[in-house]
Amino acid sequence: MKHFKTSKTIKPFTTNFMGLINPITVPTGSIVSNKTAMGYDDNYRFWTDFHKEAKRITGFKDSILKHDLTYYGINVPGEYCEPYEES
Repeated sequence: MKHFKTSKTIKPFTTNFMGLINPITVPTGSIVSNKTAMGYDDNYRFWTDFHKEAKRITGFKDSILKHDLTYYGINVPGEYCEPYEES
């Protein structure tokens, strides 16, 4: 049985999330997890603590960006992250 796991980023990861004009950077020390819409998969590292960054980027507590990050997510490549820890 697969379990929920978390990790932290060890360096910033920048991406053009969903074709936005301005790239989004996942900061060093951000929390990522293996939780996907289909269950747990250790091949994925989805950014989970994006709420403050989404607010900083948009100026709003709740925004379309926060929605998209919640439901689509940013998958951070493994080389930007520490190994997974069991939660």
